[in-house]
Amino acid sequence: MARMLVETWIALPGHPRKRDTARQARKGHWQTVQRVHGAALESLRWVVAAELDGALIKVDGHTRALLWAEGELPAPAEVLATVYRCKDLRELNELHAAFDTQSAAETVFDKVTGAFSEQGLVLTSKRLRSGTIADALSIATRGVARGQDAEGGTGDDFDVYDAVALYADELRLLDTVNPQNETFYTGLLAAALLSLACDQSTLEFFRAISNGRGQTRAGLMDPIAGVLNIISKMKNRRARFRLEQERLCESSLGAVRVWQCGEQAPGYWSSGRYEPLDILETVRNVRQRKGRVSPPCNAS
Repeated sequence: MARMLVETWIALPGHPRKRDTARQARKGHWQTVQRVHGAALESLRWVVAAELDGALIKVDGHTRALLWAEGELPAPAEVLATVYRCKDLRELNELHAAFDTQSAAETVFDKVTGAFSEQGLVLTSKRLRSGTIADALSIATRGVARGQDAEGGTGDDFDVYDAVALYADELRLLDTVNPQNETFYTGLLAAALLSLACDQSTLEFFRAISNGRGQTRAGLMDPIAGVLNIISKMKNRRARFRLEQERLCESSLGAVRVWQCGEQAPGYWSSGRYEPLDILETVRNVRQRKGRVSPPCNAS
């Protein structure tokens, strides 16, 4: 147990996987908390910290620290912290998960933004920074959006933190082209991550997609226009279905391969149909390139 000034608590570093604290502070239940008094108010003083390598780190109490610092919540003079000693980062992460209470359970969004924090990702594009990319990460990590994958794994609880760590560099790159919400559906976003992991020069393909710079010639489309056409046809129908997104990823990967062969290659100008690439095989290739040779699934 540790007693410390509230200013000391506020100044402690946050957990690497902390959620988007500012977003958490805007949730409605904090308006109720602002009106509590007596024992309920006293309970807010109790926080949780960890000790790792001689340093104290917040585990539970990030949002209260922000609200106290901004004067949005009555600040106590002192807080009472339960401090758990951790021998390594794995224990620190497990401790964070253990204190994720049922009343404030992490959503997938929270996990994605927490993973961004862990990797030091500060993304600026609306499509990526929103955190609504879990299904794209699942496709790029396992080969499927959710459910059972081709190798028998069940990925509804796939490791978001591992996925963001795997594709942190690609997310930074893709952010530079400002991927647009109306274009970068889940399947295309997954294809972008996989393509960039294999060849960073494909960033120009996705920049053109984001800017809508496809070309047509004699009624035929280049691969960029072809992918844009596929996406256009998906609108107002089953674009949200996960299977459709997996198919979009396969087709987009096929279009990227044609684009890489150059304008003179057979099939560069086409009606917009591309030989799908096997997602699972592409995932395996990416993991081998990155030295992550474990199977692309949570094998059971």
